[in-house]
Amino acid sequence: MIPQLDYIIDKILPAFVTFYLVSLGHSIFEKSGILNLAIDGVFFTGTGAALLGAILPTIYNIPISPPVMGVLVATLIAAILGLFMSSVLTFLPISHGAVGLSLQFFSYGVGIMLGYYVRLAYGTIYGVSFARDDVIYLSIVSLVIGVVLHLLIERTKIGAAIRAVGENPHSAAALGVRVMAIRIVAGMIGFALIGFGGALFILSWQRSWDVKLFTLGYGWLAFATALAAGRHPIVLIPVSLLFGGLVNSQTDIQSRLGIPADVAKLIPFLAALALMLIYSTTRLRRIFASPSSLGKPYYKEEKSI
Repeated sequence: MIPQLDYIIDKILPAFVTFYLVSLGHSIFEKSGILNLAIDGVFFTGTGAALLGAILPTIYNIPISPPVMGVLVATLIAAILGLFMSSVLTFLPISHGAVGLSLQFFSYGVGIMLGYYVRLAYGTIYGVSFARDDVIYLSIVSLVIGVVLHLLIERTKIGAAIRAVGENPHSAAALGVRVMAIRIVAGMIGFALIGFGGALFILSWQRSWDVKLFTLGYGWLAFATALAAGRHPIVLIPVSLLFGGLVNSQTDIQSRLGIPADVAKLIPFLAALALMLIYSTTRLRRIFASPSSLGKPYYKEEKSI
């Protein structure tokens, strides 16, 4: 029992927390009607920002725990990116896909700038990472955040406004909803959570940072996680746990099945494709339907019919 518990704490929970927070943030953002194709870049920016933030207390004698500071810096920088993206795509009638992909590659560059020189100067980040047992508390915090956001979306006026803007921003505006303000709130909360997840990726899961992290595609796997769970904060919990387990069990799967390492690495992504196929071909597609205005440019002068 103890070895299994150690495996869960050391491997499964850190991956779960990362995927859950990133997919949760992505879900909240897209509920406002904005297609988020910048997710992988923002995730990588969160890793670089966390690395930079974690070493600040040791340099400037800031009375904040290094990993906590890393999380704060990562969430702040990611929230600023969310503010930018939500503002641009609400104020200007331009393609969500073009802006999202452009911001993704820009975010890759930002992540490299924030993390690369720190990594060269300080090497390992074990001394500024979360302690092993902290992942239990981080898991509890992430679950609490998910439940609170679920209640916020489903049972508050702000949540109703976010859902209304996601379904039809013109009708929402006609009813007095401030579309820009609501999308900015959703964008900053959503991207802050993506940055939070990116921070925990290196501060509690990998405990290392490399400039090639952006080639992993874990942000896109979180994208698939959110889609497979219908962007529902509660349904995201078991789906994130599944993908976290698959990602961290690749070596075990490889050894037991006797398959090449490259094939084992594909398993989480194949599982994502399978779940998306199930989602798109069953009643789940109607139960967890995407917001009607998702990805559609918003023309403020245009009236709904």
